[in-house]
Amino acid sequence: MQYWKTTIWALLSSFFAIEIQAQNDTWIAVMSASEVAQTYSQESTTFPNKYIDAEWKKGNYITDITYNPNGWRVVMSGAKYTFQRWKKSKDFPSDFIETGWKEGLDVTKIAFGGDEWVVVMSKGAGFTNEVWGKRESYDEILTYIKGYWQTKDVISIAYGDGAWVVIMANGVEYSNQLIQTGVDFPSAWVQGQYKKGYNITSITYGEGKWLVVMSQLPKQRAESYEFTAEFPKDYIGREWNNKKRILFLHYNYNKDNSEYYEDYNQAGIEALNSKDYDGAIEYFTEALRIDNSNADTYNNLAWSKYLAGQCQGGLGDINKGLAIKKDPYAYHTRGAIELCLGRCREALNDFESAFNMSTTKDAYLYGDRGKAKACLGNYTDAIVDFNAALKIEPNNADYKKAKAEAEANLRKNVEPTVTWDYPYNAFSASAKSNIEVKACIHAEGAKINKVQLFLNGKDVSLSSRGFDVDEDCDATVSQNVNLQSGKNELEIVVTTDQKTTRSEKRTIEYKTTAGGDYHALLIGVSSYQDGSIKDLEKPAGDVKQLADVLSKQYTFNPSDVHVLANPTKEDILNKLIYLQERLGEKDNLMIFYAGHGIVKNEVGYWLPSDAKKDSRVSWLSNAELRDYVNSMKSKHVLIVADACFSGSIISGSYRDMTEFACAEMGKIPSRRAMTSGANTVVPDESVFFQYLLKKLQENTSSCFTAEDLYTKIKPAVINNSPNQQIPQFGVLPQAGDEGGNFIFKRR
Repeated sequence: MQYWKTTIWALLSSFFAIEIQAQNDTWIAVMSASEVAQTYSQESTTFPNKYIDAEWKKGNYITDITYNPNGWRVVMSGAKYTFQRWKKSKDFPSDFIETGWKEGLDVTKIAFGGDEWVVVMSKGAGFTNEVWGKRESYDEILTYIKGYWQTKDVISIAYGDGAWVVIMANGVEYSNQLIQTGVDFPSAWVQGQYKKGYNITSITYGEGKWLVVMSQLPKQRAESYEFTAEFPKDYIGREWNNKKRILFLHYNYNKDNSEYYEDYNQAGIEALNSKDYDGAIEYFTEALRIDNSNADTYNNLAWSKYLAGQCQGGLGDINKGLAIKKDPYAYHTRGAIELCLGRCREALNDFESAFNMSTTKDAYLYGDRGKAKACLGNYTDAIVDFNAALKIEPNNADYKKAKAEAEANLRKNVEPTVTWDYPYNAFSASAKSNIEVKACIHAEGAKINKVQLFLNGKDVSLSSRGFDVDEDCDATVSQNVNLQSGKNELEIVVTTDQKTTRSEKRTIEYKTTAGGDYHALLIGVSSYQDGSIKDLEKPAGDVKQLADVLSKQYTFNPSDVHVLANPTKEDILNKLIYLQERLGEKDNLMIFYAGHGIVKNEVGYWLPSDAKKDSRVSWLSNAELRDYVNSMKSKHVLIVADACFSGSIISGSYRDMTEFACAEMGKIPSRRAMTSGANTVVPDESVFFQYLLKKLQENTSSCFTAEDLYTKIKPAVINNSPNQQIPQFGVLPQAGDEGGNFIFKRR
């Protein structure tokens, strides 16, 4: 048969899997019978704009793009298109695609090179209902592809910047598609599929392996390919003479893990310097996924989260960094994060460590230590530090303002201040009946006559002044108390010669339990404070319906089902912090969100009620949510998101657990997510929620897993949604999943 006519080298590589394919940087050229006009550009470090414009005028269009360390090459052919445009950018150009779709264009080719993505859109391709997906591993992108394969085919696929991107659409003349990967190019597999009537329709290289997509066409084309260490100019010339044309050119530029780590780490540093804090978080997280032994990267990740306002998540990262290496920068980062969390005394201790370890006494070492002292109410010493900082940086507006505030507080008849060290938050939980209460008191020179600790209105002080004095505080509370079952209210009362001062109250919930309880956090946002964000009709009511089903039909105690209707970001974070402290190692948690979702610079967000359209400060990012879930002690966590672009929260695949007994699944920790769609817009009238509620209500099984629920919801949503939205299910990445399963247990 004609398509078996390959060069001697191609035959050898097909049958013996020559090692050069895996070990060395290698070109591959795939060619097939055709008589259309065709040409390709010379190698160029800059994208060949002028060449493309000249070929467009001749009626030739871009049909393939590839990149190697020496530059770009573009293949132009006499394709059926009537119009074409392209975009090159560091971030994948989703806005460019959305605009092109509205104008009747389709994505016909994607490529990555020189740290930039290239997307080509063409008119006349004949595609319909095109979608694109971006995932961080081959397993994840394969899961994404399989989710669409019922109705769509792979048009183009590429790997770059640590992620896979695939374009899929209807309207292609393929009857079937197959995908194969291998460290070596899967030549034997390709040749086997040739015999079955398949042809190569996409090819790329990523994660140290080749990826080949093959499809059945209405008429099989004669096809051959060759590997060469140099650009295959001679092979292309010979095959052109044999009336064959280039289908694909690809260069497999190998990188080892250290190179990928450096790419991500450098990208994170650049994003941090440009104040793209969410982007920096994503890049540093990926770098640490490859190499989690670098303390500086943990520090940079924690600092990025601090600047993005994600202090709770940043604390865990900087603690990991300090466990690897202790240096003044890391202590300063942790001090800044602790100050952000209101842990004034811990912040001061870390700023002191940073100051003592540093060989150069920079302004920030004095100034930030001063802020911690002011936080504790020690304004006199704080002013000394602010003066030292301003002597080094006289024009620092931040320290000028902090000094002025400290001086103003000194001029007042300042009443004693009480800073809670534990419990930190206004409302928290404890799985222990006996806890240590800690607080710092500053009186600014006033004589303290009495310090009292009240538990549920009763004075439980050890004595009238039975508290150790810390060198940073005029008085301290450090005392163990016994909690009663349920909610416990704590208050500190300080008496001086001038007045009696009452602290902010702290409430701790103590619940005796053997563990294994079911908890739910149900978030529904219908009303938005920003008038430029469209209000939604259903979410706030949906969560109340879901709470009713969970508490009446399943083993969710009503007191453990927390409904947040139209919450702010602070409301959500406070409840997540509460759950961090409340849940034990045997407990189960379901988090449901309904409201607006958005993707910005490839980062997914939920929009709380106080979100502002033009500011990400009050948006809740996937990375921030992942940090909270990662710190949960619970056995299982299931996130269900009914929002636009909700699929961006899933970066992992999942393995089928149906072969395991229900009890066995429950023993293995899991962190899973189910979403109403992929990275697409979903309707305001939620078909997904309708079937989520329906399938939970109809279930009669004693062991109903999250996968069971998903498999029942998915076809119903696809068949009944106006845009054929496809629900997604997968692992919440880097959050502690070990392959278990969330199980809904009926009452």
